[in-house]
Amino acid sequence: MNLSEVTYPKDTKDRVRNLLIQEARRKPKPVRRWPAFPAVIAVAGTALVGTTAAGIYTALAPVNDKRDIRCYFHADLTTRPPGSTMPPYITAGIFDTGFDAQKGPNPDDRNAGMRQVSDPVNLCSRVWSQGLMNPAGFTDDLIPTGFVSPVPGSVVPGHNYKDQNGHPLASDPDLLGRFGHYIPHLAECVVDNTVAVIPGEPEICARLGMPALEK
Repeated sequence: MNLSEVTYPKDTKDRVRNLLIQEARRKPKPVRRWPAFPAVIAVAGTALVGTTAAGIYTALAPVNDKRDIRCYFHADLTTRPPGSTMPPYITAGIFDTGFDAQKGPNPDDRNAGMRQVSDPVNLCSRVWSQGLMNPAGFTDDLIPTGFVSPVPGSVVPGHNYKDQNGHPLASDPDLLGRFGHYIPHLAECVVDNTVAVIPGEPEICARLGMPALEK
């Protein structure tokens, strides 16, 4: 026997037909879809804004006091120079030559007499270019093969040393004799509410689990 040959009472056929008609007329429930890339998401005062080329969300955080800048040796927060008790970074700043500690003492301010740094990458680039970021060859692993470090005190004729953004490292020609060592690409991150300039591309901040500096 085929299913088409099965007979039903008339009232049963009518109920089935009505149910089919109601189901056909019912509008499908829309499926909720989340946007692929939220424009801005605020999380505890930090904004997540888009993604980097590597597809990593980049968080931004502000730093109000930029007098004390940390220039990290490597793309991590723990590696120290062997046999040294120093931290995994060098602290850099710009001293205000007009500051008089006697006339304006502030014992509670450990950065008294220092200027606000407007370009942390440039400041740390100076430290790298002077060879201070490679004690005893500690950062040789970052230097490309074939790069020739300068002889101490020498100046490359006509060379105007600049950072990765094209900004000059020094306006005083007398300082150029200290420059010329390798400078890796640097990224501005935020660690302990302090600007941390770390070797690496912009996504290095997110990879290390910290926000990038909000401009």
